[in-house]
Amino acid sequence: MDAVELPEWLEMLRRVEVTDRVRNDPRSQGDTLFGLDMDQAFAAIGGGQADFNTQCGDLSPDDLALLYAYQNQKGHLEELVSAFGQLLAGAGPVNPIVVDIGCGPFTGGLALAATLGDDSRFDYIGVDRADSMRQLGARLASSDFVPGSVTTHWTPDFDSLQWQQRPGWRDVIVVVSYLFASPTLDAEALFEDLERLLSRLGRGAVTLLYTNSVREEHNRQFPGFRRRLEEAEFRLRAEDQGEIVVERWDGPRERSLYYALLHRPQRRRLVLGE
Repeated sequence: MDAVELPEWLEMLRRVEVTDRVRNDPRSQGDTLFGLDMDQAFAAIGGGQADFNTQCGDLSPDDLALLYAYQNQKGHLEELVSAFGQLLAGAGPVNPIVVDIGCGPFTGGLALAATLGDDSRFDYIGVDRADSMRQLGARLASSDFVPGSVTTHWTPDFDSLQWQQRPGWRDVIVVVSYLFASPTLDAEALFEDLERLLSRLGRGAVTLLYTNSVREEHNRQFPGFRRRLEEAEFRLRAEDQGEIVVERWDGPRERSLYYALLHRPQRRRLVLGE
């Protein structure tokens, strides 16, 4: 199995906007990150589940978002680039709408732009309750390194989204990546919010990509969420555990993940009497 490679522009973007910002901070001395060793830094971000709206010791929410991107984002990018490469093999959707739930720092948008390259053209809706994550995501999205034409829309929740376009027939890609690892997630509320949003966007085909760790407790709520999607005419295309190979400083290693793919075709119904 070949290792997943990120394009040079994405590696450069992360170096400029994430790695160098952390490493060049005056608190980062030797092998520390903002004065913390690796284990302390990982604990500060709660393994990725911290409250990124709240100060943690001497670390501001913006510091925490940068630490998250420094420690976690590359692996998530590699997973999504691998998934998008398979999902969009051949003819992908033209100018889709991407809904990234629990978007963090624009990870799903960067992965899709890496997959589409210079032909990238899509609307990106980033949903994340943390201001610090949305602000870091907006900075990454606005970089000249990002190819193509990406229009971003940032919102802390579904109801606050400022979406001015009329409902249409554009394809929608929904990314739900690691959100189900959150112990406070309400999967039923998430489904209802998502269905309302999809109705606002239109009647185009919807593809939902779910990725998470392989730990059972992180996926415990997913079967119920999947059933609700299937009741709403989604069809399960794939659900399994798998591995990708990634390159690190000490050589190639396998990265395990749990994934699922669901799809709902265009909804073309003739309603008599209207």
